[in-house]
Amino acid sequence: MSIQEKISEDLKTAMKARQADVVTALRGLQSALKNKQIELQRELEDSEVIDVLKSSSKQLKDALQDFLKAERKDLIEKTQTELDLIAKFLPTPMERTKIREHVVKIATDIGVTTVADMGKLMGAVVKAIGATANGEDVRKEVDDFLKGKKE
Repeated sequence: MSIQEKISEDLKTAMKARQADVVTALRGLQSALKNKQIELQRELEDSEVIDVLKSSSKQLKDALQDFLKAERKDLIEKTQTELDLIAKFLPTPMERTKIREHVVKIATDIGVTTVADMGKLMGAVVKAIGATANGEDVRKEVDDFLKGKKE
């Protein structure tokens, strides 16, 4: 079952259970996926669905920070619920130690040794490990590796 099918099934279940917040969040996800599908003019692959879910998650995290600053408890709870719902559809993120192993191997393979090559290494690592790792964790590991190499 694809991720989109899982979202549709969860939407049906939430509608039957009359879970208004969950229904609203899942409809928002379906809308974002449909917009991406229209943009690409074809059916989405699971990797593209994951990219849309990650983008939605990032937007919600940014909004959550704003709500925390404004001390809006109602919006904090709603946003956190949506984040938890999206996380359910995303693959389990790769551990930092595994990311570090990939960074070291790829850096050695392509000969990257300085912070100036960070973009080159980031691109290679992200391409190699795909959607299984959190982009922020990859950036931190690449940064730590390059700074460690430089010293």
